[in-house]
Amino acid sequence: MLIDKLNLKLVNIECMPTSTKFNAIIDLEVDIGDLLPYLATVIRGCTYIHGTGELNYMDRGHIIAIRSRQITVTALLDEAEARQMCQELQNMINQVDQQRGSITPTLRKRARLDPLTVYRELPQTNCGECGEATCMAFAARVVSRELRANGCKILLEKEHNSQRERLWQMLKQAEYDL
Repeated sequence: MLIDKLNLKLVNIECMPTSTKFNAIIDLEVDIGDLLPYLATVIRGCTYIHGTGELNYMDRGHIIAIRSRQITVTALLDEAEARQMCQELQNMINQVDQQRGSITPTLRKRARLDPLTVYRELPQTNCGECGEATCMAFAARVVSRELRANGCKILLEKEHNSQRERLWQMLKQAEYDL
C-alpha cells in the first residue's frame, strides 16, 4: 500500500469570508509524483501536463488538485465529508499504484468544458424542470459534475436533436458522463 495515512487540515475559504464551506489540505507522507501520469489515465475529465507536478479535476462540485505531496479539495461541507473524500482519494491512489503495470501513463491531458459552452447547446428556456432556476445555473452544475446533462428534459425532445448531439459529443470528448 503506497499511502496508509493522510494528514487532513480543514481551512476556511479565504476569498469568501461568509461561506459555510471548507477547503481541505491533505498532506501526504510519501511522494506520489511518479504516479500522476497513471492517475491522469484513470481520472476522467482531468487536466494534466507532465512536468507540472499537478493534476486537476472536478468531482461532485469539488475542485481537486493532486500534487506530489499534497492534495487539495474545495467546497466541503464539514469534517465528515472531508474524511470521506480523503478515504476515496486514498483508495483510488493505492489502487492505481497497485495496477500501474497495466496502465498506460498519460503525459498530456486537457478535458475541460466551461459553463458557457454547455449553456450554448441548451434550449435556454429557463423552465426549471431540471431543478435549477436558469439554464446557465444548470450548465454550471453539469460542468462541475454535480448534475448530468440528460437532466434537461427539453434537450431530450426531438426538436433539439442537433443541439443534444453536439453537447453529447463535447461531453464525451471531455470524459463526462451523460
